[in-house]
Amino acid sequence: MTAVPAVLLTGALAFLAVTHPEPFAAPDRALWLRRLQSGHVGDYVAWILVGTTVLGALTLPGMLGG
Repeated sequence: MTAVPAVLLTGALAFLAVTHPEPFAAPDRALWLRRLQSGHVGDYVAWILVGTTVLGALTLPGMLGG
């Protein structure tokens, strides 16, 4: 029963984001990131690869015992 408030809050925020997107729009300082993501499938694959590479690079020293 502890997840019920979280689910309700998530649903309310999703509803607000769909019906009134202005407050949830990206700030001006993040517009350059929006230009990098056009919505094509290749963009999603590229971002997954970038994220996986960065995560691997951050965890590599710990795995090597450093």
